[in-house]
Amino acid sequence: MTYFVSILHTINPLFFALLAVLALLLWKAIYTFKTYPDDQELRRNATKEMVVGGLVLILILGIFVVVPLVAGITVKDDELSLRLPTGFTFETYPEADILSAKMVSLDQSEYAIASKVVGTETRAYREGIFLLQNGTEAAVFANGNTAILVETPNRILLLGPDRFDNFVKSFSEKLIPVQP
Repeated sequence: MTYFVSILHTINPLFFALLAVLALLLWKAIYTFKTYPDDQELRRNATKEMVVGGLVLILILGIFVVVPLVAGITVKDDELSLRLPTGFTFETYPEADILSAKMVSLDQSEYAIASKVVGTETRAYREGIFLLQNGTEAAVFANGNTAILVETPNRILLLGPDRFDNFVKSFSEKLIPVQP
């Protein structure tokens, strides 16, 4: 079973603010292009603004829409797979490499996020590589303040996707039991 973070949780005010500013700039470029058909310099500049605006729109949609949809966790009968594109993590962990799994709170504990190494963080959504309060680095994919802390020989994982209760149940049944 594959678990994601819903797109509704990743859209935030920054997304809408960037879209509003971009729409205003594109509207200005289109208006200039249509209003001054005889001024080739203005039309050339307006065309450049429209091209750059289109590229920026693609970048914004990629960051706020596509990346969260690509990221996910797959729990199979004998392995755990992570796809965290902004954290540059595409790894598969066989059941034998999962040393332990326990529920943790990301609020005010030693597992709280101290800083971001690489990834994205907006409100409760976190995806990528983060430094924890206890000084360790962890691959994080969570949408909320509760996650499963998974210890492997190479890395600590903090996993808390949407449908968290189903994820915990599936993880416990297919891999190893999650300690409360």
